[in-house]
Amino acid sequence: MNARIPDIPEAAGLDRRQFLAAGTGLTLGLVLAGKAEAATATAVNAWLTIAGDGSITLASGASDMGQGSFSGLAQILCEDLMVDPAAVRVVPAAPSLASPAPVGVAINTVGSSVTRSNFWRLRDAGAVAREMLVGAAMVELGDAARANYAVANAVVTHLPTGRRLGYGQLAARAATLPVPASAPLVPDAQLRCIGKPLPRADIPAKVDGSTVYGIDVRRPGMVYAAIRHCPTFGGVLAATPATPGGALAVVPVKVAPGTARGLEAVGHVNAVAVVGPTTWDAWQAARRLNLKWTLPANAAALNSTQFVADAQALMASATPYAAGAANGPGTAYTVERSGAPEAAIAAADLKLEASYSLPYVSHACMEVLNCTVDYQAGVGCEVWAPTQSAKSALTLVMALTGMTASQVTIHVTALGGGLGRKAELDFISQAVQVAMAVKKPVKLMWPREEDFTHDQYRPMALVRVRAGLNKSGQVLGWTYRNVSPSILGQRGVQLPATGDSQGYEGSQALPYDFGARLTEWVSHTSGIPVGFWRSVGASINTFAVESMVDELALAAGADPYQYRRARLTDARWLAVLDAAAQAAGWGGAVPAGRARGIAIGTAFNSVVAQVVEVSATAAGPKVTRVWLAIDCGWVVNPDSVEAQLIGGIVHGLNAALYGKQTFVNGAAQARNFNASRMIRLGEMPQVVVKLMPQPALLDRNAVMGGVGELGVPTLAPALANAWARLSGKRVRALPFYPNATMSDG
Repeated sequence: MNARIPDIPEAAGLDRRQFLAAGTGLTLGLVLAGKAEAATATAVNAWLTIAGDGSITLASGASDMGQGSFSGLAQILCEDLMVDPAAVRVVPAAPSLASPAPVGVAINTVGSSVTRSNFWRLRDAGAVAREMLVGAAMVELGDAARANYAVANAVVTHLPTGRRLGYGQLAARAATLPVPASAPLVPDAQLRCIGKPLPRADIPAKVDGSTVYGIDVRRPGMVYAAIRHCPTFGGVLAATPATPGGALAVVPVKVAPGTARGLEAVGHVNAVAVVGPTTWDAWQAARRLNLKWTLPANAAALNSTQFVADAQALMASATPYAAGAANGPGTAYTVERSGAPEAAIAAADLKLEASYSLPYVSHACMEVLNCTVDYQAGVGCEVWAPTQSAKSALTLVMALTGMTASQVTIHVTALGGGLGRKAELDFISQAVQVAMAVKKPVKLMWPREEDFTHDQYRPMALVRVRAGLNKSGQVLGWTYRNVSPSILGQRGVQLPATGDSQGYEGSQALPYDFGARLTEWVSHTSGIPVGFWRSVGASINTFAVESMVDELALAAGADPYQYRRARLTDARWLAVLDAAAQAAGWGGAVPAGRARGIAIGTAFNSVVAQVVEVSATAAGPKVTRVWLAIDCGWVVNPDSVEAQLIGGIVHGLNAALYGKQTFVNGAAQARNFNASRMIRLGEMPQVVVKLMPQPALLDRNAVMGGVGELGVPTLAPALANAWARLSGKRVRALPFYPNATMSDG
């Protein structure tokens, strides 16, 4: 039986490493920051517990979106704790307002960061706990010579006597010992878990249906709510309707502080929740409800045609950033400049210009947004949510209810897909408001149509690239301008002189010999809500950059792979490019009626290249094979990395082939999967994943790369490049099939 992680009282004056005795076991907590910052911390999280029965529990601050992070973290911890990963139970951790945040508390799960941000912390934690347990054995046996003890499989063995003591026997005594400032790690040559393709512990429960997602939560006496938003973004409720038959209540809900995006302003009643005794009753009553809305004055201009026209106008002319000015939407930011690219292009022998466009794209998570709340006025508020942002959820609930942190409990459930959408808090805010109004436990759910039409979309973008080449194909000048809505700006961030990093990600500091260069980003004026989406800016800019590089190669009469090789200045990029090309047999025979394209890019400290093979159908390309190579530094579990990359390829395929959301009078037009095509099982290409050789040594100072989002950015340009070679037609506007529906063959 696994021990419950106990509630931890507040403490002051913490050192870097903290410990607390918990019952008859050992419980450890670590603070993320260094000693100077940690001295101001007011709380510590009990996150690694070894109980008297020998059970081991690790509280993880990461959200499980299917990426296998829990198993990966256990795999890291077990290396230096010297136990079998299967012996560790990983549970979701509660958030904390402590600053700096202790290790193990739930903060945010974004940016492909779970493994790389916790790797060394977990190794240190395992080593420290191991040495405390050995210290307990020293006290027990009266022999303080560390060389006389060996540790393996959660057992400390006294070598002179052969006496064996399990962790469970030692845990209580270990909890009374001082916490060492550091402990030796397992040498690289002796690693047993890290780098090995171990089975993921979460898979069996997901196969047999026992995993608890947010949508699975049930509470005694619970009622159900379905949301109905104003169809037009920026609209507000004109009047609260009467409660319809079959419903228990109609609750207007406001846009809460911290959740306003684009046209949705704080305080606007932009939706109602219809409460019923069952989900079906609530949904049907919500469908029948006759609602009247007050629309924004510019509703007629909130359409996709206008958004494109606005982007074109901003491409031609936008107000330059000015230090100290308001710099609102419509501002042009200089991301990077070297030399005089305009003059270099003007003097070039060959000049190329191309524009690339991408639409808004929905997240389309398999699990719709949902949240369950049990609110008791003056007592407490308990929340169950499939969220990527538990700490922000805690702060939000405190603000809405007026309760203290000790009165609010956030349970992070498994997520049926996150993709950045569940980092937002609008659905949690709505559930709390409804629970406060009806004074009963309530599960609020968004019907699929609400999920599609009130998303916070991947931004649309228009990108113009200009380049000048000499007679040998060398790039003398390069200018790049991206016009797209600002994700950070919609969240109230004061943008620096370089603009929104989410907007220009993947377009700057490229290791190509491009001569003089200028990279700009312009904030689009559209008020459609935008948000974080799997690989965000990299998925936009890598498409434009790598499509243009292929066009340069064609203009220079060069092989696109060799053209890149000749101009890359970074050895890491070259190695990854070569690995992808070699895996695909680039330059060798290609099956008749097929062609291959190549692309390379970077995000989250990793470098990835893809080769995509396509064949032709009557309608356009069909992807038949994909080869992907990645350098993400040290790999914890190769199987998990491969699974994440293949999942990213599927996500990238859906977006490149079909992903598109359009708007008329501020209302999203694609309302469900029937109008938002996804690839079918039979359309899945064969995929080969090549992981670059691991570093010879694990270096604590080396940068580790992310994986979860890296399958997406290079898929679209490699696909477009392959199709251009096969058909002679260059697709510069995604998706390939903008009018496809799920009824298409």
